[in-house]
Amino acid sequence: RQFKKDHGGREKYFPVQYKKDLAEDCVIRAIAIGTGQDYMKVWNDLFALGTKLGHLPNSDMTSQNYLEGLGWTRHRFLKAPGGGKIQVREFPLSDAIIRTCRHMTVIAGGIHRDTWNCGHSKANTYWTPPHNTNQGRPGLGDNH
Repeated sequence: RQFKKDHGGREKYFPVQYKKDLAEDCVIRAIAIGTGQDYMKVWNDLFALGTKLGHLPNSDMTSQNYLEGLGWTRHRFLKAPGGGKIQVREFPLSDAIIRTCRHMTVIAGGIHRDTWNCGHSKANTYWTPPHNTNQGRPGLGDNH
């Protein structure tokens, strides 16, 4: 699977040039890329929702509620041929937000997009966009 380095729009608001600029913002970044929403909108929405729920903006509870609110569907992991979990680089869907161990990444338009290539990581829970609508579809409204 092709990989493309992508900050999800963070570069419009914050420095991203150096290692010190890394912000552990994978949830915000993956959702921004996957849904095609502006990074700062997702940032603000997750902080507001996290506050309402009493959870951090990058918690599973917050991201799950946010994606469900956008009409995305949560799925359990896919099994690789021969058993075990499938790696991100082998993920069969062209559009999905994927939770790995302690990380969230995205495949949009068939391309793995993240600040680092975690293609070797095992895909755990994943989210697929709503059907019959362009709203919230990965890669659409790609304004990064």
